[in-house]
Order: sequence, then C-alpha cells, then structure tokens
Amino acid sequence: MARLLPILLFLAACGREEVSLTAFREIKLPVTQDLSAVWFTDSLHGTVTGGTAWASGFLLSTADGGQTWSIDTTLNRKMEHVMFSPNGQGYVCGQDMMLYRPSGDAHWQIMRVDYQWFRCVHFPTNNYGAVVSGGDFSGGQMRVFGPDVFWRLDTIHEAQGELEAVWYPDSTTIIAVGTGWAIRSADGGQSRERLHLTGDFFTSVHFPDPFTGYICGNSGTILKTTDTGKTWITLRCGGPVGKRKKGFRALWFSTPERGWLVGDNGIFWRTTDGGNSWQQATDAPKDADFTDVYVMDGHGWATAKEGRFFVFEE
Repeated sequence: MARLLPILLFLAACGREEVSLTAFREIKLPVTQDLSAVWFTDSLHGTVTGGTAWASGFLLSTADGGQTWSIDTTLNRKMEHVMFSPNGQGYVCGQDMMLYRPSGDAHWQIMRVDYQWFRCVHFPTNNYGAVVSGGDFSGGQMRVFGPDVFWRLDTIHEAQGELEAVWYPDSTTIIAVGTGWAIRSADGGQSRERLHLTGDFFTSVHFPDPFTGYICGNSGTILKTTDTGKTWITLRCGGPVGKRKKGFRALWFSTPERGWLVGDNGIFWRTTDGGNSWQQATDAPKDADFTDVYVMDGHGWATAKEGRFFVFEE
C-alpha cells in the first residue's frame, strides 16, 4: 500500500490545484519555426535551438536574461538540444551533426558529422560526455566521448528503440531513455544494462543531485529514483492528461523537491514536494505546445513550437 501513496497523492492534486506564476511572459523571437531546447549559463546568457526537419536549423542567443534574442548561427538541419558544461564549453546536437563552442569563444564549431538524428547531449565536464540518437522510434544509439579528449568517440551502445534523452548523475553513471528503453551505465559508458522501464516513450531525464532523478514519458508517465538510477518508482502511470490526450515533453528540477514539467496543449506543471503532487500554471497558454524548460537561480525559461518562448520566475 505504501508504494501506491505517491500515485494517489498525485491523482488527488493534479486535477484540482493550480498556481499562478510570477512574471510569466511570452517573448517575441526572430524566428517562427519550432523551438526545441533552451539552456542558460547564468541569469543573463542563454541559447535556444530549433528549426524544421530536413530544411533548416538555428541557434539563438541572449545576453539579457531572455528579454531579447538574436540569431547566432543558421544551419541546413534542425538542431534538437543544447547544453553547457560547468566549465562553460557548449554542445549542440541535431540532425546529422554535433557542434561545440569552447569556453569564452563566440563561435560554434563542428564537432562531428555522423548522419544520425542526434536527440540530446550531456557533457558533465569538458573532457567526456554522451549523445543519444534515433529516428522513427527505432535505431537508438548512445555514443560516449572521452574520457581524455571530448571529441574522441569511445563507445557506441545500440538500442532497439529511439533514444531521446541522456544525463550524467555523477562522473561514472549515465542514464539514457527513449522509446520503451532506459539504459544505465555505471562505468562511464564502457558497459551498460537495460533497466526494466517500459510502456512509454520516455522523453526527458534530469538529476538535480547525484542520487535523485526524474523521467517523464510522452504518454504521461513520471518516474523517480533516489539511488542514482538503480531503481525507479512510478509517480504517475501513463495515460491521458485532462480531457484531451496531452504529451509530456521535458522536465527540470532546481532541487530534489522543486521541479517543472512541460508538454503539449499548455502542460506547465510545478511540484514542490519531489513529484508527489503537481500544480498546473494558470498563466500558461493552452494553445502552446511546450518543448523544453530550464530553471536557474529562481529564473525560468520555456520553449514551444512555432517559435514561442516564455520567461517566468520560480
């Protein structure tokens, strides 16, 4: 009975409780194509990726906390994800290619052209990291780089389903998730095991500390671990959200207790108790299909399809 408690608390709360966000505003961007990801290195400087599959891609940058944006880089393929290591080196991945930007440099450089649909990249330091790929719900791969030189490919792990997201909880552990698949490596990517997590297209994974992590799925699943991904509990089973079927796209936790989850048709949820209960943001427009969310030092930013971008306060 105790294992059902988080689910019961969630079901009781998610349909009744709402929250109004502080300073929630939509910001006009110089593009109209879909936005895919956002990352900030501090409260002022951030990067957004996006584009149109097989046609165009772009990187946008801001130096004023997301109030104004400029087109940083244009490409001929859609860019899916962006992140920066704690040392300030940037990484971008998307259709066919990976880019990087050395710390203190203003220009992005080609890191790798692989003709894979790279979905997500994570480098916990400048020396090593991983990127996951796949398309049409199949052909998943996790590429591990380093540990000595960040651009040197070390290992490739295959998965039957598309891999959509990846994260390093600590220096040796990697968690990658996707279409009915979840992979864990405890030795920096030299080997891997498949976790017993199925039944959803897992779209996002995030660890606010080395022990506590969360996964969400497009069909409504929310999972949690407190032992660096060895075991997971179900906070929410997959299923429709609200009257219409809505998909979860991304989540982000600023602490093990405080987190955000976004998705289609205005899904913009907040938890302050480690995912046991959630509140829907009343300010979030119901016609926005959110794709990513990022929170730092009390400031929040969210991307959506059709070039829509939002700022808020935590």
